[in-house]
Amino acid sequence: MAEQIIAGRSTPKSSRRTRGAASVSPTGEDARDLLEIKLAQLNSLLWCCYGDGNGWFEEAGEKHRDHMLWIAADLAREAERLLGESGRG
Repeated sequence: MAEQIIAGRSTPKSSRRTRGAASVSPTGEDARDLLEIKLAQLNSLLWCCYGDGNGWFEEAGEKHRDHMLWIAADLAREAERLLGESGRG
């Protein structure tokens, strides 16, 4: 039987919390919750790129490296925006 894997917080229950930046900006507690999720995603992505030093990132190829860094930049920008929104709640 497979073991259960628990990896932090589950995905958000509300689609409202996963909408893009074009939707209504979350404030207060919602922004803090979404910020926590985005930072966890960014942390995991960057760990895959560099964290364990296994060389996988270098072997992924230029196109995939570029796309992964693009994702990381988007997550960082979204986290920065959410940090500002969380202070306005």
